Amino acid sequence: MIREKLTSDKLFERIITLTIIFLLVFFGVTILSYYLLPEGFLLNKNNGTNFNTSTNIIICTLQIFAWNMISVVAIFIGSLFSKKNNDQQQYLSLSYFAFIVLILLSAITLGTWSFSFKTESVPLLERIISMFNITERAGLVELYGMLLITCSLANKSLVMSIKNKTITKKMKDIKWNKKEIICAVCGMLLMLIAAFIESKSIIG
Repeated sequence: MIREKLTSDKLFERIITLTIIFLLVFFGVTILSYYLLPEGFLLNKNNGTNFNTSTNIIICTLQIFAWNMISVVAIFIGSLFSKKNNDQQQYLSLSYFAFIVLILLSAITLGTWSFSFKTESVPLLERIISMFNITERAGLVELYGMLLITCSLANKSLVMSIKNKTITKKMKDIKWNKKEIICAVCGMLLMLIAAFIESKSIIG
């Protein structure tokens, strides 16, 4: 049922289904990591997150946006591949798996308060509620931008595998409809807005 929705030709179905998965996984893992993992669990696991940002809000926004494009590249690379187990199924894009990994990392970061820019730790409920303050917290805006990009790319695979058989397409064979283009553009705009929100919180 879930697989059918994620592989649907209807973009709206893909978005709604992935949104539900996103909310359940993100907040579920946030709660579990809060109780099961030590605070600061992911700090210093990736030194690349400790980069210096400009004090100019425009430059800072662009720096953060460029850094976050690494996640988009991961989703894009995943979208080039898809698989299914039998002829009755539709091909499932690996971009979904890339997005799920990004959700898990973000949820663990929130649950264990592993932010590279140190702030005072707050209780679990406050952490969850603060995520919905989208004028000051960039997390949900950024992740939903990635979600829209993932859904827009979900049927754009070039390499498709079923069991031991592999089928390849050429880039010119990939078709985009107007809704998918708008969805991808909206996703990028949300990520730019998220970068601006984050830059404001850094610069103060």
